[in-house]
Amino acid sequence: MKKLFIILFSTLSLAAGAQVPDWVNPVAREEIYPAGVYYTGFASARVSKGEDKEKVYERVRQNARVEAVASIQVSVEQTIERYMQNIQAHGDVSTTDIMTSHAATRTSIKDIPGLKVEVWENPKTRDVYAFAWVKITNLSRQLMRRIAANNAKAEVEVESIEAMIERGDKVQAKNSLPKIQALIEDIENDQRVLLSIDANVTDEDMAVEETNSLKKRYQALTADLKNGINICLICRADMFGQEYNALKGEIQGELSKIGCSFVSEADNQDWTITVTAQAREYNKNDLGGVSTYYAYVDANIIVEKTTTGQRIYEDAISEKGGHTHNYEQAARQAYKDISPKISKIIKEQIQQ
Repeated sequence: MKKLFIILFSTLSLAAGAQVPDWVNPVAREEIYPAGVYYTGFASARVSKGEDKEKVYERVRQNARVEAVASIQVSVEQTIERYMQNIQAHGDVSTTDIMTSHAATRTSIKDIPGLKVEVWENPKTRDVYAFAWVKITNLSRQLMRRIAANNAKAEVEVESIEAMIERGDKVQAKNSLPKIQALIEDIENDQRVLLSIDANVTDEDMAVEETNSLKKRYQALTADLKNGINICLICRADMFGQEYNALKGEIQGELSKIGCSFVSEADNQDWTITVTAQAREYNKNDLGGVSTYYAYVDANIIVEKTTTGQRIYEDAISEKGGHTHNYEQAARQAYKDISPKISKIIKEQIQQ
């Protein structure tokens, strides 16, 4: 018990006698962390009676961080403005391209690598202070590393999507495109920040050539996937000896919703879908002077990946329809009910 008391007393004594950080004083803060060498942010608040201290700490910490980010944001926007004003005089150089790309939108600084934040509370007044800082030279190095890392990640994603297209997996490839777009946006944001804070930075430091190459490959992939999946749909539907063309149109309508385009057998298709359907009379039910006619539609579905020559799916399904007029109307109802089921099966196969 005595030992525990000594430990607690020592801890309280240290806390009570904790030295006030230099950055709390505005004069000392400016001397130790001058504006030309550091980006900084400062915030303060007072813990009110009954208020959760941890929440106050977090709020003040976040406010200091936001102020530090804002100081970098101002530097970036001022640099962009200068480049925009002098673009005619400078010509079409790569650094100008970095600044003018997406110039209409505000550069989004999501996080600052190497940013440090400290919090201190005055035990007498219960005032809480937070200070965020990052040395400009350290930030510059961290941004270069992150640009290189994101370029490498984007390169892997591009190669992965190219392989998907080669295999005929265009749905998966199209769904992966936003990953590359997000990485390129992050890279360009970091390049603009780096160019704004470091007057000596070079195109090589910013990996400009690598980024431009990635953007061209990304744009080519986007153009290739713009029309989605090319499908050759062969649909033969019989209605008691007559063609029932509505089934093909209904299937095409559903597949169009996921970005499918339809080509002839002679074109370069990604998938070949063959649907063979036939209506058949089933029976007639007489009840209370009313006759109800029943008919079935039997459909065989084949899904083939043309790029690999694989038959991915083959099966048959049936649907029953009923109508009080005749067997033809009953078959029409069966076709109406079986159409979305056929479309669902096809979508599941090509989206795997």
